[in-house]
Amino acid sequence: MVDPLSSSGSSGGSSSNSFLINDGSNRMFGLASGLDIDSMVNKLMEAEQVPLTQLEQQKQLLEWQQDDYRDMNSKLLDLSSLTQTMALQGTYLARTATSSDESAITATASSNAAKASYTITGATTAKAASAKSTDSIAKSGVDGSEIDPTKSLWANRDYLAGFDYQTTAIDSSNADNVKINSDGKTASLSHKLIDDKSAISITATTDSGDTVTYDSSNIFFDQKSFDNSKAENKVLVNPDTGQLTFNKTVKSASATYSYGTVDKDLLSGTIKTPDADGNMKSYSFSFDATQSINTIMSKISASKANVSAFYGNGSQEVSISGTQTGHLASGSDNDLEMSGELFSSLFGMPDSASGTDASMTINGTTVTSHSNTVTLNGVTFNIKKDITSDVSVNIDDDDNQIFDKITSWIDKYNDTIKAINDKVSEKRNRDYAPLTDQQQQQMTDNQIQLWNEKAQSGMLSEDTILPEGLTQMRTALYTKVDGVDSDFDQLSEIGITTSSDYTDNGKLVVDETKLKQAIAANPEAVMKLFTQSGDDYNSEGIMKRLNDTISNTMSKVTQKAGSAGSSNDQFFLGKNIQDYDDQIDAMKDHLADVQQRYYSQFTAMEQAIEQANTQSSALTNMLSGG
Repeated sequence: MVDPLSSSGSSGGSSSNSFLINDGSNRMFGLASGLDIDSMVNKLMEAEQVPLTQLEQQKQLLEWQQDDYRDMNSKLLDLSSLTQTMALQGTYLARTATSSDESAITATASSNAAKASYTITGATTAKAASAKSTDSIAKSGVDGSEIDPTKSLWANRDYLAGFDYQTTAIDSSNADNVKINSDGKTASLSHKLIDDKSAISITATTDSGDTVTYDSSNIFFDQKSFDNSKAENKVLVNPDTGQLTFNKTVKSASATYSYGTVDKDLLSGTIKTPDADGNMKSYSFSFDATQSINTIMSKISASKANVSAFYGNGSQEVSISGTQTGHLASGSDNDLEMSGELFSSLFGMPDSASGTDASMTINGTTVTSHSNTVTLNGVTFNIKKDITSDVSVNIDDDDNQIFDKITSWIDKYNDTIKAINDKVSEKRNRDYAPLTDQQQQQMTDNQIQLWNEKAQSGMLSEDTILPEGLTQMRTALYTKVDGVDSDFDQLSEIGITTSSDYTDNGKLVVDETKLKQAIAANPEAVMKLFTQSGDDYNSEGIMKRLNDTISNTMSKVTQKAGSAGSSNDQFFLGKNIQDYDDQIDAMKDHLADVQQRYYSQFTAMEQAIEQANTQSSALTNMLSGG
């Protein structure tokens, strides 16, 4: 056997041979004899535990063999899954749809679609219900660019045609509403006549007698904006309390506050759209003058009304459209209804709109759909635009798809048998036994890896299950199928043969031209070759008989090596592994007894030496007259 410490060597398991080697922490040093008893016992135990190491190595070999079997079964399972799919007739009933004008009509065909030709003599697309402002929402003579949809309605008040508001001033004429506090910087409106954040102007007289006017550039409604502003004169308005806070001292009773009010009805409205059952359902909206046009559009779009709202800067119009096409409402001509001044006055929109269904006349029959997709006889037509001229759609076999599926299966088959052949043909390298823990501690990671690669090789070299399974798979492939057209009753007749290179171990090769010709000439015969159900082996399609063979092989492997989650008592190797576990436990108990016996013997020796030393000392003292 090769010495692991002089070789390069993998990943994988190891056996533990340091179970009985004592570290000296709980044992003894011979005081009477002067001997290192721990070291001597360890040396003796190294020889004693060789059988334990061998048991652990044999167990490790079985575990490696188990892992290799399970890996092969995993590859067979992948092949089996694809083979089962290839045993279904639907796999070979691939259809392709071709349109004479794909800019107008496209189509896809399912496997159950019949080969046929369709003529579309007319088609209109489905359209969602959509409404928009009947005119610009800007005031006459106002440049649309002056409406800023990112700013509040109040900031846009002078540019919106439908935005009506009133202004009121609080000054010395109604002074009971104004109270200047003693600090000269705080004023309060006792009646809180502020409509949200709609202050227009504030005037005040400072201590120096100057009159200062505040407008939108230096009136703030939140503390942060007020603090961050670099304006020389500024005022903070609290709409909730009616308090005005100036950054400079003002004289009493000289503050003027103008505020605006907007009719709440102007900023409220209702949208009705059909629910999933086609019943019209209402969704109410209410906004205030501090919100922008963009905010209003976003909130309407984000609602459950299933509409999309949009403001066009160029057109200065608002549009609202359903998110689904077609006439969806049942019992109503409308699919979109809008009420309330928000929509009628502010946005100038009509009160209703209706969606339209898609319509197609196919081979003289008119069909409709809420969407632009129409499915008929397994063919899905997609209307991309309205048409008035004829468009033809032809459904035929998709030879390329069938070809691709067959060749993909062949690739999987070849990969699988190569992996199995490579594994069972590996030579067992008996010069490389599983490493012990002690050996691994004295090796580098690279040495361990290289060693274990050699130690793990050939775990299936004596296996008979997998080679037998491969033989049966080849038989299933090459045996002709009874009951199929004689020109297509075996693989070689459709261009699938075995590689002439014996080192390929049964690899399948494809004559692509011949396979394509066979599919084009008689796709049904090709399908039957693979999928035919039969009363016996010879009349079964290739994929059906092959899948049975794969399943049988996998079952045998599982009986020998188990599967993930299996307990050791359920499969052959597991029972052997358990047997080794039992032997290892028994051997450890035996070695513990041996170790104890050695220590007992050395203890007795120490005691004898100590007694002899005592007697010798006494005799010496007696002879010396002590």
